[in-house]
Amino acid sequence: MDLKDIRLDNLSRPVQHALLAGLVLCLAVVFYMYFMKDLILERDALKVEIVNLETSVAKMTAVESQLKEFEQELAQLNRYLADLRSILPAQKETPTVLRSVQHMAVSSNLKILKFTPKPVITKDFYSDWPIEIEVQGNYDGLGTFFEKIGRATRIIDVGTISMENIPGSMDPKLTLKAKCTATTFVYRENRPDPAGNDASGN
Repeated sequence: MDLKDIRLDNLSRPVQHALLAGLVLCLAVVFYMYFMKDLILERDALKVEIVNLETSVAKMTAVESQLKEFEQELAQLNRYLADLRSILPAQKETPTVLRSVQHMAVSSNLKILKFTPKPVITKDFYSDWPIEIEVQGNYDGLGTFFEKIGRATRIIDVGTISMENIPGSMDPKLTLKAKCTATTFVYRENRPDPAGNDASGN
């Protein structure tokens, strides 16, 4: 058979269908290779990027939620610290506290016999500073002194109280002798680094 005589019309119907299917398949392959392949790869890359972005957004949302909680906790701690600073004197204010306690004793008609600050006892963010006090006066004056200490803006704790009468005293303002330990709590502005480093950076 001459090749010139081979025409689509001369072929049987099944062969025509097979050739048409093959042609469509070839066109589909060419279309995929030159057009669809890159689009499909780009689509898959976009899907992966979208998933990554959604994961990042979820993490950022969780972090943002925690950040708000941390900010609220920090604000509460700052308010707590401000309250502590308002009632705990700083180290540089200790002379003022001493004079204040002495003034409270004198203004309560007590005679100061002994006023001895003792070594501080270091705590976490504050220090205990005990002061041994010995006074002469009467019960009313001593009660007034303790009442003034209780109303003081700074925390001053009075403990280990002992009293004894003054025998033979004819002065109604000097009927007893009292000893006590007044402890004030000093705020530590420069706390040591837990790792052992100096807070000043040295």
